[in-house]
Amino acid sequence: MPIIVDHLVHEYGVGTKLSVKALDVKELVIPDGQFVGLIGHTGSGKTTLVQHIAALLQPSSGTVYLDGEDIFAKGYDKKILRNKIGVVFQY
Repeated sequence: MPIIVDHLVHEYGVGTKLSVKALDVKELVIPDGQFVGLIGHTGSGKTTLVQHIAALLQPSSGTVYLDGEDIFAKGYDKKILRNKIGVVFQY
C-alpha cells in the first residue's frame, strides 16, 4: 500500500509572534515499492516532511497513512511503521 500524506500542516512556534508554517502539503502519494528523492532549498520543509512520515513529529493538522492506517491515530503500533520506514539523517 502507498504512503499517503493528506492535508499535512506543521507550524513551529504556535501561539507566538515567531510562529511559522513550515509545511503545508495538500496531498502526496508515494506508491508502494517506489523510491523518492526530495530536493529543495535550505528551509523548504524537506526534513520536516520526512520527520512526519516517520512519525517523529506530530502535525499541527492533517495526517499520514501507511497501508491505509493513520500513523498518528491513538493506539497505532509504531513498530509497524519502524519496520517499513527508516530515516538516515545527514549529521
